[in-house]
Amino acid sequence: LPGFPWHQLPNYLTYIRCLSIPIFMVLCYYPVSFPSRAPVLSLIFALASITDWFDGFLARRWDITSPFGAFLDPVADKLMVSTALILLAGRYGGIVAIPSAIIMAREVGVSALREWMAQQGKRDSVKVGMQGKVK
Repeated sequence: LPGFPWHQLPNYLTYIRCLSIPIFMVLCYYPVSFPSRAPVLSLIFALASITDWFDGFLARRWDITSPFGAFLDPVADKLMVSTALILLAGRYGGIVAIPSAIIMAREVGVSALREWMAQQGKRDSVKVGMQGKVK
């Protein structure tokens, strides 16, 4: 593909992850008679997770990180995870709602801390480490 803008591939992968969220939602509410719903939803979530890793890998490997990509990547990640948690809590109730609320509260807290540290000019002191990625 000689005309493909390879330098934009990490951002395109992030866009695809963002676009997968409404697809994930629609399939989650597809009629109950859809027997392969759980495996299909699992596949969508797994592919989103893989693209989350892969776009960061490519951006760092090719040294093509961008401020927009650095902004959108964690937003897409949080939107996908929070959407999945909310949909699971809606389907299964309190047994999933409490852990979901804890996970989402942690995500909001970490995001708020990062934003505050950025305003203090100390963004690098709260960079994402391997422990945060593995969590």
